[in-house]
Amino acid sequence: MEALGHGVIMGRCRNAALLAAVLAAGVFLRRVAQRSGVTDDEANASLPGDELLPHAMVEWTRGITIDATAQQIWPWLVQMGYGRAGWYTNVDVDRIVWRTNAGNSDEILPRYQDLTVGDVVPDGPDHAAYFWVRRFDPNHAIVYHSIRHPYLGHPIDASDRANLHTLEQDLIDAGTYLDFSWAFVLRPNGRAGTRLLIRTRVDYAPKRLSIVQVPLGLVDAYHAHTILRGIRERAEAHAYRTVGCERHPVSIRAQARTDNRRSLGGWISSGSISGLPRCTGGGSGSSRSRPPPGPPGW
Repeated sequence: MEALGHGVIMGRCRNAALLAAVLAAGVFLRRVAQRSGVTDDEANASLPGDELLPHAMVEWTRGITIDATAQQIWPWLVQMGYGRAGWYTNVDVDRIVWRTNAGNSDEILPRYQDLTVGDVVPDGPDHAAYFWVRRFDPNHAIVYHSIRHPYLGHPIDASDRANLHTLEQDLIDAGTYLDFSWAFVLRPNGRAGTRLLIRTRVDYAPKRLSIVQVPLGLVDAYHAHTILRGIRERAEAHAYRTVGCERHPVSIRAQARTDNRRSLGGWISSGSISGLPRCTGGGSGSSRSRPPPGPPGW
C-alpha cells in the first residue's frame, strides 16, 4: 500500500510538472506572438501609426539593432514593396506560402526613392493586395495602412483611387476584413547604431478570427524578423562598403557570435560597442567600429 501511495503521488507530481510546462510554454508563445526583439519600453511606447487604429484588437511589435545610421537605413525602407525592391523576405518561403516569385534587391534603387503620403504600394501581383502610405517622416518612420480580405485578393487598377476606397468599404460592409497599420520606425541607439522597430496593429471581422491570434502572431514574428534581418544585412553591407571595410558585415557578425560564445557564453560582448568586431578602413589602415553618416539628403 505504501508503494502504491508513493506511485500515485509521483504520478500526480509528473502530471503537475507537465501541466506547468504546458502553461509556461503557452505564456512564452503568447509573449513571442505579441512582441519579440524589443524592450519593455519599446513594446509599450507610442509609435507613429498607432493613431490610425486607436483601439486596435491586436498589436505586435518587433525590433532589431542595425550598425548603421538612420540616414543609411532609410533608402532601404523607402524602396520596399512587391515589384519594387521587395520586402527582403525569404524568396523560397514566399514562393511556397504566397505563391509569388518576386525577388529582393541588394542595391539602393534610385527609381523607387520617391515616396509620399497617399501613394499606393503593391503587396502582391497586380495590386491584388496593397498598402496606402499614411505617414512618411524622412529618416524616422514610414507607416502603411491596408484594408483587405483575410485570404482572398484579385487584380485591381491601383490608379483608380476612388475604386480602391469603394472596394475597401465593400469589405467592411460584408463583415470579413483585416484593417491594419504597419509601421517601420527608426530610433537612434547611441553609439550602438540604430533601432528599427516594426509595429503592426489590427482590427478584424468576423470576431471568430480571434482564435488564430497567437498562431498568426508567431507567423508575424518569423516574417517580421526575416524582413528586419534582410534590411540589417543590406544596410550594414552598404554602409561598410562606403568606408572601405575589408570584411562583409555578415561575416563580421558571424565571427562576433563565435567570439561571444567563447566569452562567458555570450554574456560579455567582444569587438565594438555594437557587438561587431572593428574593421579596417581601406587605404588608411585606420579602425572603425561604425560607418559615418550617409550622404546629405538620404
